[in-house]
Amino acid sequence: MIESFLTLSTKALGTVVRLKDVDTLQIELKNDFVITKELSALSGRDALSCRRALAVAKAELIMAKHIDFSAEQQMASARFLSRNG
Repeated sequence: MIESFLTLSTKALGTVVRLKDVDTLQIELKNDFVITKELSALSGRDALSCRRALAVAKAELIMAKHIDFSAEQQMASARFLSRNG
């Protein structure tokens, strides 16, 4: 269940931003003890709400580390130049 959630999350993130290496991101998320423990507790309704928020926030931070911001910056620069020629 957790693996499916993380796979779906990374695929959803990949539709919004360009990721450097999706497989590496998924492996890192799956191997993170806090994320897997808290997401499993979330599915079982055993964790406190602040722990759940921590797991989600940590997953988002790891995902952000794998975003290829250089591509986004290049696209933004190209849009700016085309508008302001």
